[in-house]
Amino acid sequence: MKTRLIIPWFIPHAGCPHTCRFCNQHQVSGEGEGIPSDSQLTEGIRQWLTHSPRRPAEVAFYGGSFTLLPRAEQSRLIETARRFNTDGVTGIRISTRPDAVSDEICQFLRQAGVTTVELGVQSLSDHVLRASGRGHMAQDSLQALARLASYGFSVGAQLLPGLPGDSLDQARASLKGVVGAGATFVRIYPALVLSGTALAEDYLRGNYQPLTLDQAVDWCAALHAEADTLAVPVIRTGLQDEPSISGSSTVLAGPWHPSFGALVQAARWRYLLESILEGFRDTDVTIIGAQRLQSVLIGHAGSTRKQLEAAGLRVVFTVDTQNELSDREICIRTPSETFFADLGRYPYPGGSISI
Repeated sequence: MKTRLIIPWFIPHAGCPHTCRFCNQHQVSGEGEGIPSDSQLTEGIRQWLTHSPRRPAEVAFYGGSFTLLPRAEQSRLIETARRFNTDGVTGIRISTRPDAVSDEICQFLRQAGVTTVELGVQSLSDHVLRASGRGHMAQDSLQALARLASYGFSVGAQLLPGLPGDSLDQARASLKGVVGAGATFVRIYPALVLSGTALAEDYLRGNYQPLTLDQAVDWCAALHAEADTLAVPVIRTGLQDEPSISGSSTVLAGPWHPSFGALVQAARWRYLLESILEGFRDTDVTIIGAQRLQSVLIGHAGSTRKQLEAAGLRVVFTVDTQNELSDREICIRTPSETFFADLGRYPYPGGSISI
């Protein structure tokens, strides 16, 4: 089955009446101010479809608060995207604020053809939301998620662990809360200090300390394990590597890494291997995994392999040439036995392992 093609359109701050302390969407997206014209949107969608023919596609309007745009503007953008229904566009995705989701808005979106709505929840701690200048409370998020789910939308929640006043326990509680309220997928973006934000001023004054890269990897690995338990997919971890955010002038501080998601997965696999291989010191061990899993099994720059070797483990990583293993399963061979291990059976504890 072919994966769905996402055709992204970023409309930074469009429709949003509020600027949170952490937010600078112009830098995050790399896009300038403004909403695409019909011709820009039409040409852009056509190019995406030309490069990826015969794949089901979804047009996604990211950034800003789509439901706070003028209604005529919302209708224009959705209708322009829907003109490509016969060319493979099977869905339309928008993102918005939790306090911009009413019954009337849900009815309009359903009738217009929107299929997926993502909410910028960030946290379900009122303390964290106030400290971040979010402009809404946790109850607004819970009500919006439940309302969207009741109208049949596919509902996503975006979480930002590490905001002022946050903790790992609270981040876990936020994840559990959004899933319980109706979210069917989540994105996890550890908070960064971006230039031009109020949070940057707090940081430069010494009033805010972001998570280190090691802390953020640890937290997000624990959240991924929690999401597995809740049977909800994490579709993105960490911001995508873009020239607009990878430069030192944009990210002042915080856990930025171009392969952040891979670091998180590597941490989870390292925990699994350490847990299993504790009783196999000074024994030859072969770890067999899918080709696409090799980099996270070995770890960034071979970090996992080096750490296992330092612990007295003689480990060889090899590829499953029979293509029998999923990307969540490995085969372990020792001179005396062969067995399998599934990532989901080794919940990452968080806070107890040095990354």
